[in-house]
Parts: sequence; C-alpha cells; structure tokens
Amino acid sequence: MFTLDITTPAPATGIHTGTGIATDSGVITRSLSLVPRSYSFFSPFKAKPDSSEILNSSVFPPLKATPAYAGYNSYSWHNVQGPYSKTAHFSMVSCHLNSDQTRLFNDWPQLLQVSIGSGDLMLGQAIHAFLAKLGYQNDEFRGNNLVNLYGKLNKLGDAQRVFDEMLVRNTITWTTLIKGYLQVNDVESVFRIAREMYWVEKEFNEHTCSIILQACDSLENLVRGEQLHGFVIKRGFDEDVFVCTSLISMYSRGGDFSAAEEVYSNLHYKDLRCFNLMISEYGKTGRGAKAIGAFLYLLGSGLEPNDYTFTNVISACNNDIDVEVVRVLHGICIKCGCGDKISVGNALVSVYIKHGMIEEAEKSFCGMGEKNLFSWTALLSGYVKNGNDKKALKGFSKFLEIGIDFDPCSFAVLLDSCSECKNLEWGLQIHGFVVKLGHVHDIRVGTALIDLYAKCRKLQSARLVFGGLLGRNIASFNAILSGFMGADGDNEEDAMILFSQLRLANIKPDSVTFTRLLSLSADQASLVKGKCLHADITKTGFEADTSVGNAVITMYAKCGSIADAYQYFNSMNCVDSISWNAIISAHALHGQGGKALILFEEMKKEEFVLDEITILSVLQACSYSGLSEDGFCLFNDMELKYGIKPKIEHFACMVDLLGRAGYLSEAMNFINKSPFSGSPLLWRTLVHVCKLRGDSNFGRIASKHLLDLAPEEAGSYMLVSNMYAGGGMLNEAARVRTVMNDLKVSKEVGCSWIEIDNKVHQFVASDKGHPESKEIYEKLDLLKSEMIQTIVHRRTSAATSST
Repeated sequence: MFTLDITTPAPATGIHTGTGIATDSGVITRSLSLVPRSYSFFSPFKAKPDSSEILNSSVFPPLKATPAYAGYNSYSWHNVQGPYSKTAHFSMVSCHLNSDQTRLFNDWPQLLQVSIGSGDLMLGQAIHAFLAKLGYQNDEFRGNNLVNLYGKLNKLGDAQRVFDEMLVRNTITWTTLIKGYLQVNDVESVFRIAREMYWVEKEFNEHTCSIILQACDSLENLVRGEQLHGFVIKRGFDEDVFVCTSLISMYSRGGDFSAAEEVYSNLHYKDLRCFNLMISEYGKTGRGAKAIGAFLYLLGSGLEPNDYTFTNVISACNNDIDVEVVRVLHGICIKCGCGDKISVGNALVSVYIKHGMIEEAEKSFCGMGEKNLFSWTALLSGYVKNGNDKKALKGFSKFLEIGIDFDPCSFAVLLDSCSECKNLEWGLQIHGFVVKLGHVHDIRVGTALIDLYAKCRKLQSARLVFGGLLGRNIASFNAILSGFMGADGDNEEDAMILFSQLRLANIKPDSVTFTRLLSLSADQASLVKGKCLHADITKTGFEADTSVGNAVITMYAKCGSIADAYQYFNSMNCVDSISWNAIISAHALHGQGGKALILFEEMKKEEFVLDEITILSVLQACSYSGLSEDGFCLFNDMELKYGIKPKIEHFACMVDLLGRAGYLSEAMNFINKSPFSGSPLLWRTLVHVCKLRGDSNFGRIASKHLLDLAPEEAGSYMLVSNMYAGGGMLNEAARVRTVMNDLKVSKEVGCSWIEIDNKVHQFVASDKGHPESKEIYEKLDLLKSEMIQTIVHRRTSAATSST
C-alpha cells in the first residue's frame, strides 16, 4: 500500500504541508509547492527538463498550509454522484488551492508525459504524491495515467500497487498494466492479468488483443495465440488492421508462416505498417518474389512507401531475384526520396554484394552521405566473400584510420563471411585482432569463431574456442555441430556427447539443434539415434516445427525406414514445399518411382510451389524405377509448364535416365546438344551408366571425353578403370591405373560403416584396425569362395545346356 508522510512544522512559523510516497524505488518526501507558474517550456517535444528544474525552483512560493479535505468531513470524489460530480468536486477542491496549485492541478498530465519522455522517475513520483495529497490518485483517469507512468518507466511493482488501489478500473486500466508487463518481457504476468480481466468480465478492445498477441512470442505460446485468434474472430476484430498485424507477427515468430500469410491475405484493408511487416517476413523466410509482390500491391493501393519499406524489400532480394529488379527498386527508392536514408544504403550495399556485384556495392557505399558501422561491415564482408583480400585489407585499414571502433557484432559478421567462403587465413587474422581488443569471450564472436573453424574442418580449434566461452548458449552449440556434419562415426558420437552435456547444463535445444543432429544421424544411417532424437523432439514440443519435421522425414528415408518417413509426413499438421520434396526424394531413393509420381500429383493439387529440387527428385525417381517416358515428359514440361529453367543437375539426371533405359546413343547426343557439354559431370554420368549396361564401346568414347575434361580428378580415373574391369578389359583398366600413378593423382580413401547394437563400426579399404578384423576377413574369404563356386557352376551348367 502507498503511504503518505505528512509533516507539520511548529505553528509559530506557519504550517507547511509536505508529502511523501513509499514506492519500490524508495520514499520520496518533498515539498510539492515548488512548481513553476508556467509549464509551456516543458513540452515533451522540446528539451527534456530535469526534475530539479521543477522541484527545486526558488522562483515560486511554497503551497499554503491547507489540509486536503478540510471542511468536507473527508468528502471524496467517490462519494460524489451525478453527471456533474467531477466538476462539483473540482470546484470544492479548487476553492482551497491557490493559483499555483490550481495551475499544477490542471497541467499534471503534461508533466507526467515529460516524466515519461525524459525517464525522470522523481518528477513522476512528485506528481503522484501531489495527487495522493488531494485524494485523486484512485479514480480512473488519474489512476490510468499513474499506471502508465510506472509501466513506461519499468516500475511494475509501483504500477501494480496503483492498479490494486483503484476502486474503479476500465479497459484502459487493464490494458495499460498488461502493456507494462509486456515491456519488461514478463509474459506470464501478461497472461495472468489478461485472465483476471476476462474473469471480471471487462471488455477486451482491439488494443488489448494486440498487446496480448505480442506476448505470444515463442513456439510454446503459439497455442495461446491461436486461442486468442479465435476470440478475435468471435469479437469481430479480424478486420482490424492493428490486430491482424499483431496476428501476422505472432504466427511468424511461432514458425507457422502459412497461418500468418492466410491472415494477411484475408485482410481487406492493409496499412503501411502491415505491408512493411509482411514484406519483412517474406524476406526473412527467403520468399523474395512474394516480398516484391507485396511491395507492388502496396504501390497499387495508393500508399506511400517509406525508408523501412525499401530497406525490407531490397533486403528480401535473394539470389533468385534478378539483379535488374534490384536496380528498379533502387530507382523507385530515389524517386520517393528515400535514397539518402542510411538503412536503405546499407541494404543496397548488402544486396549488391549478395549478387556478387562489388562495383555496384562500392558505388552505393560511396554515394551514402552518412555511413555507420554496419555500412563498413557490409562492404568488408562482401570483399571477403568474393575473395578480394587486398580490397578487404585496404578497407579494414581505412576503417581503422577513421577512428570507428569495431564492436563484437561487426567482428561476428566478418567472421561469418570468412566461414561462408571458408577463408581460414582471413579468419585467423580477425581472430588475432579480436584477442587483441579483448572481445574473444563475447558470445557472438565466440560463436562465429566456432562456426568458422568447424566449417574449415578445424574441429580441435572449434572445441578449444567452445571450451573457453564463459557463457555458452544454444547458438554456440549449434555452430560446433556444423563441424560434425558429414564427419566419421567417432565424431558423430562426440556430437551426441556434447548434446548430453548441453541438456545437463539446462540449455534448451532449438529447431536448428535437432535439425543438425538428425542430419548427422541420417548421414551415419544411425536409425537408433534418429529414433531417440525423434522421441526427444516429441517431448520438447518441436514436432510442430516444419523444418524439424522435414529433417525427421529425411532421417528415416536415409536410414532405410521409408514407412516411418511416410507415416511422419502424413502426421505433420503443417507442411511446405520442402516437406513434399523430402518425401518424394525418399521414395525416389528407395526405388518407388510410382509412389513418387503419385505424391508429385498430390503436391500439385495442393497448389504447393514446385522448385528445382521437386523436379530433380521426380526425375531421379523415374530414372531409378525405369519410368523413362514419365521422365521425358516432365523434363520437357519443366520450363514451358512450370517455369523452371533446367540446371546441370537436371541434365545429368536425364543422361542417367536415358542410359539406364538403354538409349546410350541418345544420351550422348543429349550431352552434345546441352548447354553443359563441357561439364565433366555429364560425361561422368554417361561412363557410369555405360558401366551399368556393360557397353564398352560407348563407355570408351565417354571415358575419353571425361579424362580430357577432368585430367586431375582421381575419381574420374577410378570410374573409368572400374568400367573397363567390369567389362573384362583388364589391360585397359591397368593402363588407366598406370596413367593415374604417373600423374601422381591419388583418390581419397573411402570408408563404409554399419551400426550394430547402437554402435557404429567403420571400415576403410585394406584396413585391419578393427578389433575383429581377422574374423571379418575370414568371413569375406569364405563368401568370395562361395561366389566363385556359384559362378563356375552357372557357367558349367550353361555350357552343358548349349551342347
């Protein structure tokens, strides 16, 4: 409870009243009479005054000694009835106030705004004490303003006390308190107050719903957000642009982008804020074309885009968007007068770099009137990504000459650039600079360093940085996981040990964690670990995450459990194009081409967007299952019907499809007429299918093309040698091996593995390091002997039959 401390000096010197108020911030006791006669210079749009200017002014005399309720017998506002009760009460109080007090009584709302704008808690507390002295702090208008004051200044304990002491509360009161708790990120209190508001049957307005939706900022709170969405529809707020914008934001943060897009599509009137949010979310999810579509819709609706609009739409232009579109956006931006905005300039520099257009990025950078740390970081990271080490070094030196200090975030961006292009040399130099400036323990820098070393296959260095981090988080763990991607079985075990340590440290895994661990299990064909991770995903509630679900499908497919993959796909509440691609690819991998084609037709019926991966998966399914006619039709339709330009992978798949169908001559003509006739990939594919078909004539021609195009690739020599050996042409096979040795071309030793009783056994060619290698080789010799006997028996039987 708030308490008032009223002190009365000796009567001989005159009675002066002081007031005090006990809050979470301490007790403020101060004479409230020291308030200026005029408050016009305290406008929140002008220089913000300090509370001492108001409270310690010597220009104005103190308040006269007048008890707050003298003459009324404790008559208060809450005892006054009738439509003119407020006026009547003001008249009764004002007759006991001098002109200074009356002016303060009229102007205190403006002073509260000054207190909020300047962050001056002492001024706000002094005004609160003045209102408390007059007995006004508990009515709706003044109480709402005080709750707003303490909420905006993050004094929620004081805001809650004012709220609790109010005898009458309206929707604004409840909404203001909810907003205060949201501001300090106390989500549980937001929902608690909202429940209490519902129980006492206070009306929820659009602003209330919008604020509560902002608290649904995670996957765990998505269910609450969906329930509130139902309430919004019931109350008829689903056409309110402010509420719908909050719904779009809530669903986007919760990972259900299809629901966010549905809300956006169903909204008839959209304002600039709604468009900006949707363009931003399209960009974040890699939907650059849709972001541009929303921008064009914005222009067509007659709204004027601002710098935030251009920053978002330009940033959304990924590599799938033609650079000419970026240039057009650049021109529109200049025409609308937003070209000189620093955020727009930074976006232009970043997007030109993303498209590999360094000169345009430099022009945009030099044309910026003002540059900040992000501007320099974007340009330098572009130099690093594009291999311009000299320009990067020169730009880095110039940046230091200007005197702007790099912060940890900038170092993290530069290290991410080194990681993306695997530029370990530059990364090592930045690491040294980071150590020199004392940023090595920063979690962002540490995470970027871990990612760099992990992707450059320096796992020991990554582990050292990880071990030296003072505050590890899930991002740093996910970074080190990338180093284990595609590694051998022992390292995969190490990753699972790290995961156990993560859980013991009470660090919650996220969707990236599970996606990468599932990928590791898939690469190792470790079904047991994959199922354990699936169980953990169900337990932690990540089954609703589409990216995790897609990783589960791929894991089951690569581990040979196509039934589990299909069952999980059918159980997913929300699927996207990647989900369909994963399940189609899974059936292609298992030679179930007919089922893959059925799924492809279902995907089209559901109106999911087809992409290059979709077509490639279906072509592979046709190739592996001998469905050559279906493959031919799809390849011919992919550009004309689906608008997808074939890439080299599609051409390689068609060579494989033709070769497996026995059309080797057509396959060779197809390569010669393709735009990739000089690519080793297509000729390597043809050599492979010639080996499968046992056709040494076409194989010899294809081999010549392959070795001419890739004379230093060991894999090409091995493939040609194996083709000759498989066709019984041992001399030619030996000759290829000799050439390979003369050129000193060596092939990286391959390995294979098998999982038995939750343990991965790894094998390398001619390796005898396994503890049971003696028994294994004895078994192999036995199998080889049985195979030879079987072949001899079949040949003898065939010869006998022919005679």
